[in-house]
Amino acid sequence: MAFDRHSDPKFDGWRLCRGPANWFTFLCPDSIEVRQTQTVIELRMKDVAPDGWSVASKSKSAPRSIGAELPHVLSIVTWWDDTSRDQVRRNQPDLSVLFPEVVALQPAIPLDIPSPNESWSGTSRRLKSACWLARIFGRRAAFEWRLWTVRHEKLMIVATVQSPDRRPLDAGFLKFCEMVLSTLELADQPAWPPDVFLKQVIDVARHHFPLLQSSASRGFSVRLGQSEISLSNFYRMYLQQPQNFRRIIVPGLTTVVRLQELGPNQLAPTLDQVKLRILPILSAEDEPRSDERVQMPWVGGLCVGYVVDEDDSYRYVHQRMIAAWNLSPDDLHDLALQNLRRYSAAHPLEVTMVGDERNPRLLMPVKPDAYNCSRVLDPDFHCQLRELFGPELIIGVPNRDFFVAATLKDRDLISQIRKRVDEDFSTMHHPLTRRLLVVSADGVSEYCDP
Repeated sequence: MAFDRHSDPKFDGWRLCRGPANWFTFLCPDSIEVRQTQTVIELRMKDVAPDGWSVASKSKSAPRSIGAELPHVLSIVTWWDDTSRDQVRRNQPDLSVLFPEVVALQPAIPLDIPSPNESWSGTSRRLKSACWLARIFGRRAAFEWRLWTVRHEKLMIVATVQSPDRRPLDAGFLKFCEMVLSTLELADQPAWPPDVFLKQVIDVARHHFPLLQSSASRGFSVRLGQSEISLSNFYRMYLQQPQNFRRIIVPGLTTVVRLQELGPNQLAPTLDQVKLRILPILSAEDEPRSDERVQMPWVGGLCVGYVVDEDDSYRYVHQRMIAAWNLSPDDLHDLALQNLRRYSAAHPLEVTMVGDERNPRLLMPVKPDAYNCSRVLDPDFHCQLRELFGPELIIGVPNRDFFVAATLKDRDLISQIRKRVDEDFSTMHHPLTRRLLVVSADGVSEYCDP
């Protein structure tokens, strides 16, 4: 679940939550626990909510320990209805599936949001027990529930809450649910879920490259001609800007096709041909790979790879290439660092600084660049950062194009950076690591909380 701040003064102390695939956002108090598994979101309240609301029932009950969770849970489920004919689509979910044995049902006041929605309240009985004695003498417990359905484009959002057995829904909690759901804002153009995205990529590949066979491949990837292309990074980019689907996909597919058309001399160039264009690049050590890239382990769950820069793209250096060049991995690393320093001199890093020159607190690059995080490999860059922040500083590298460097003196700032790095790692393309790093005179190591 991704969180962010918002600027609505009516909900001071609430945070902005993002649903799956950036389909929607909603506001929620900071003190509420929010859990997400795939397309299911659960909001669990504590005994006392913000603004003094008592979430517990006003009826007398046994005392609970401080912070103990109540049975009330607001569940939000979202799915993509790809039915081609509108008349076939259900306007609401099957109540008999969500709440079996409905004994009372009535419409409730719909949410005050732009999207079409409905609200229902009802009462159901629990299913019969498997024990024959309980079926004869037992009385099945009843519970109350509330259901909200929201339709937007091909999205169906269903929110539900139900009471404990033989107890009414708590009025305070119900009010809280309505307030949260009233802050729903849905994306103007909802992004496709992964399976639909995969189908659309194959359609584009077949349209632009009809002479090459295109098909789904293992995992979240497609096979185009002789190449297998992972779609993970493309999909992360697409989620940030779904309106630019073709601008994201077509250049990537074109690069793959162009590489397939290269002759032996271009696929295995001499060292003299590419010597000045070999650069280091960071990647996650657990990133799935199907080739023989040259890689060296680093710190923080990262490894160092090497690429041949092609201006608008790059291709990885493989084992067979350094074998033909008669280069060891260490020699390759030294060569790549030399080129990185030349690249950094030709592309000065423009940064945003928090604090001032006497007391800098944080800096980050202004523009994304495929080699931004590669700079962290350079000891010369370490010296520049240590001149700003002191003998030791902290660095976060959530994705390939972005890093954040900050002082080690401000523990609250480090906590905020950790949260932001975790969010960016989960949502941005080319993710690297959630872990924070420390730069010191000894080099780079993984940061450990004191």
